[in-house]
Amino acid sequence: DCFCAFFSNIAPIGYCKYKDITGQIVLITGAANGLGRLVAIRLATKGATLVLWDRDEKGLATTKEECEKSEGCKVKVYTVDMLNRQSIAQAADTVKREIGPVNLLINNAGIGIGGKLMEVAEDDIRKTIDLNMMSHFWMAREFLPEMLARDAGHIATVASMGGIFVSAQDMIPYCASKFGAMAIQEGLENEAASMGKHGVRFTTVCPAYFQSTLLDNLTTKLSMSVMTPEYVADATVDAILREMRIVMIPRTMYLMYAIKG
Repeated sequence: DCFCAFFSNIAPIGYCKYKDITGQIVLITGAANGLGRLVAIRLATKGATLVLWDRDEKGLATTKEECEKSEGCKVKVYTVDMLNRQSIAQAADTVKREIGPVNLLINNAGIGIGGKLMEVAEDDIRKTIDLNMMSHFWMAREFLPEMLARDAGHIATVASMGGIFVSAQDMIPYCASKFGAMAIQEGLENEAASMGKHGVRFTTVCPAYFQSTLLDNLTTKLSMSVMTPEYVADATVDAILREMRIVMIPRTMYLMYAIKG
């Protein structure tokens, strides 16, 4: 196991082949727009049944329409408030009853609110923590038990480089929530391994700045160039299908990650 882990980390990225998700059930949160929509559209070509969650009904309908352009793609949409524990539980029960056990869960829903800590409203801080971190607890409690029982499944989380470095761009609540999301993923992976459930996989995706509503909300303007959401979506899907553990986007961020360690 140690040799395989070492080799997979130093081998060229193409060494890890794509897994086949044909016929599997893939649940994506925050799928109505942005990165969630782009990831859904890319996975629509893989033969899976897509289950899309968001509170934006209109945006979900647009994503569904785009995904169904891929031949044979089945799409189910559910209006879910990811800030509400009961809404998550009810939607999860419906999915398991009407569609079946989820094979691949992609925790993508998130929010970014910029501002210096003393200036950010308390409600905005709570909302950031509840959506970017707490919802991951609730999603794991709803879907992980069945994965562990089958010793098969995959949980992918879209975190951030802000979950590794606290940015100077007035983003303390956001970064704290992403640190938490990464801790949840690492903890779940360790728990599963300690139970001998090595068939359950975990992927954490950490993009640097890219064009998004989060970027628009920053109170301090960036002097650096940022990635396109399409580039981040391609890298995210690539990482998930290769079952990579921790993914930095762009790849130059691996150096920063190593230096911090």
